[in-house]
Amino acid sequence: MRITCLGAARTVTGSSYLVEKDGDTCFLVDCGLFQGSQQLERRNWMATTYRPRDLDALFITHAHIDHSGLTPRLVRLGYNGPIYSTAATCELLRILWLDSAHIQEMEAEWQSKKNRRSGGTPVEPLYETADAEAAIALLRPVELDAEREYLPGVRARFVQAGHILGAASLLLTLKVDGGIHRVGFSGDLGRPGALIVPDAEQLPRPDTLFMETTYGNRSHKSLEESQNELLAVIKQAYAEGGKVLIPAFAVERTQDLLYTLATAYRYGEFPEDMPIYLDSPLAIAATEIFRKHPEFYDDHANGLLKQGIDPLDLPNLRYTASTEESRAINDHQGPAVIIAGNGMATAGRIKHHLKHNLWRKDCHVILVGYQAAGTTGRALVEGAAKVRIFREEVAVNAQVHTIGGFSAHADQGELLNWLTELAHPGLDVYLMHGEEISAGAFRKLASQRLPQVRFHLPRIGDTINLRPLAAAPAKVSGLPERARNLSRRLEDLAARLAQGQSAPEGLESALAQLERLAAGETE
Repeated sequence: MRITCLGAARTVTGSSYLVEKDGDTCFLVDCGLFQGSQQLERRNWMATTYRPRDLDALFITHAHIDHSGLTPRLVRLGYNGPIYSTAATCELLRILWLDSAHIQEMEAEWQSKKNRRSGGTPVEPLYETADAEAAIALLRPVELDAEREYLPGVRARFVQAGHILGAASLLLTLKVDGGIHRVGFSGDLGRPGALIVPDAEQLPRPDTLFMETTYGNRSHKSLEESQNELLAVIKQAYAEGGKVLIPAFAVERTQDLLYTLATAYRYGEFPEDMPIYLDSPLAIAATEIFRKHPEFYDDHANGLLKQGIDPLDLPNLRYTASTEESRAINDHQGPAVIIAGNGMATAGRIKHHLKHNLWRKDCHVILVGYQAAGTTGRALVEGAAKVRIFREEVAVNAQVHTIGGFSAHADQGELLNWLTELAHPGLDVYLMHGEEISAGAFRKLASQRLPQVRFHLPRIGDTINLRPLAAAPAKVSGLPERARNLSRRLEDLAARLAQGQSAPEGLESALAQLERLAAGETE
């Protein structure tokens, strides 16, 4: 058994793992698009290393493009197996993949025109709409917390990750040569007490864990502080008569902002005559998917629904789906809030709004998410005097605000708390989905707090060999649910004992209870 890190190692994009159970079975966990620097984005063209024609399945933890966006490329290269994810994730993938395909086609068309003018040859897109549609046809929705065998010797369980709607962590139980190895993938972990979505739930204890460290070196402000800071900037812009530009990812970040602004409006904390433009067809579609899936909401959001309150709507909100409506925003005189994609200001309509407003002193730009190295958003965070937008240098006279509390990622302390529940002697943790400084800082702290755990910082392309750790118990069938639960507990205990841990209290009692049940005794 072995796992190869195909991306998101010492970086935050391109998340993907090739899992090879044996010579006959291999599959992927996530298939993310690389975003940011040209050097990283060139890796999107190396998808043949993902073995698309050999793969038996693809498991996707959540819909964000850095975890899912290379899938249509994989299909273009010959993959035609099932794609497993939660129901909400499947719906979000349908709109995200089609949007991404459109971007790929437009970029290829622009580059081809440029090449022809200089006597060069046209280029093909990374993938096209037809590839996205073919990938959509392969989606297979699964339930949270429902463990099942997806491939021979491969059991999987999706667990609530609290990051975005439908996001999950994943536990794989791999069986080979009479033994098992449990591998956990955190996916992206949300913050406790986040808006809309429930908190992350705990994975069953793995033997090996691949864990995200996006914010492994820092702490976020509280959500309440960030909401107050957001409203303060909006009120300042309103008083100055300027516009507020918010680059935001279409999924989750946009909905969190709408939730916050709608709450402020209900409590009289938002100017009644200040329009809010949701200027993104993708974000509009994603918001409608959120409305269709209240089963993925937390208790507070569902409580509002029961009161007849839509937590994502307010009178000032205006959807601008068409290009004409988007352009008309530039004609609006006076203050306004404009929420547009994408979150790192590298594509989408936000680039047009930045071009028209960055040079204005009464403009405010609010960055509410992670800004990868090499992106326009990162340049603004680092205080660039000018940024290049549509091949034009634009002066940055606007006031730039970074508000980290809206992050959908757990911070250092929250990550450590989540990991502590899983820690046990012999656990191997591979720190992923974080820039090297972030992952390294988390390793230093976590090693001090959890000395019984081994921490690793892999690079892209590194392969980790796994060994079976315990003989898998015989499959229990024909017994009541109580016996099956005991059997699963004993399987967990067997793995712990194989790692040299002491037997927990109650082990002998549980064994005796299972034996009585197997013999047909009810007590």
